[in-house]
Amino acid sequence: MRLEALWFRKLLFLCLSVSIVVEPSYAFFDLEKLKNDMRSGIKVAFEATRDLTICHYYECCTSHYIPADINALRNSLEANLFGQHIAKKLVVNAIGGHFQQIHKSEKPLVISFHGAPGTGKNYIAEHIANALFKKGSQSEFVHKYLGRIDFPLESKVNEYKFRLVEDIKRATAKCPTSLFIFDEVEKMPPGLFDTIVSLLDNHAYTREHNFRQSIFIFLSNVAGPEIANQLKLILDKGTWRESTELHDFERTLEISAYNLEGGLYRSEMIESHVVDHFVPFLPLEQRHVEKCIIREYHKLTGSSNIDETLLKDIMREAVTFDETGIFSNNGCKRVSKKVESFYYNRLRKAPRNEEL
Repeated sequence: MRLEALWFRKLLFLCLSVSIVVEPSYAFFDLEKLKNDMRSGIKVAFEATRDLTICHYYECCTSHYIPADINALRNSLEANLFGQHIAKKLVVNAIGGHFQQIHKSEKPLVISFHGAPGTGKNYIAEHIANALFKKGSQSEFVHKYLGRIDFPLESKVNEYKFRLVEDIKRATAKCPTSLFIFDEVEKMPPGLFDTIVSLLDNHAYTREHNFRQSIFIFLSNVAGPEIANQLKLILDKGTWRESTELHDFERTLEISAYNLEGGLYRSEMIESHVVDHFVPFLPLEQRHVEKCIIREYHKLTGSSNIDETLLKDIMREAVTFDETGIFSNNGCKRVSKKVESFYYNRLRKAPRNEEL
């Protein structure tokens, strides 16, 4: 620490010297200019020393800990998210655009994910955290709320509103580039988000807080059936699934989110148009669920060569389909544990087979 203190003193002296030498006429005759130069010099010295000392051991709100690797996000979604061509494209472009203009941003990025369980909403949120933050979802700048745990009682909605505003203020004061994820929005009390509308709108900042660099993501199962119905109508007209676009679903999502029960019901967030993107997560088909199974099998074994019998057994036990027989009711929701179970069972039986 003595060496670090010496570094700080040298750096501070250098910055102050430069501020005086560069414009001596101002330094000696304009006290306000001298004060400003000294503040700038101290700020530069502090930030340089912080990066060499504190931030070497603890997570800081700097580009080192918030690399915002959009290429990594694009690649991870391309390799691991199945059946969601609209969500992949929209999320990468929205987050990439936000970070490209982050120092000029006029409002925080607000995204609302909608779709049936198991379609990848949480999965994509996890990949976003991993791409933006060095510590991923474990970063202290990633804040996640679960509807049934954090906001379980409708009778306490006013208490939750106050707490939520204070949480966001505290988080953005510590790091303006924070990520807020709200899962199970349909389980949250109606009106919960009304008090944060002003924080999500244009020019959202005060003297102490700047919310404009943050990202807010809302995850909801609301509109899952409506998305499935809309997709089926499109497919029945002869359009390929992969040819569908955001405009085919966005209005349906906005109307459903506003009118169906949950945290966005009759919400000022929707009325005030502070949600930048409504993202549809399409219901998965058999081919997509099979890819999920193969991915989980690869995690366990290091191989993607799963035999056909095992694949069919897992599909039969893990997946049910809707009345049309096209869309999975639960997507990839239960796949991970089913693959683990079947794989363990196969390993358990293997020694007995060898003995025979």
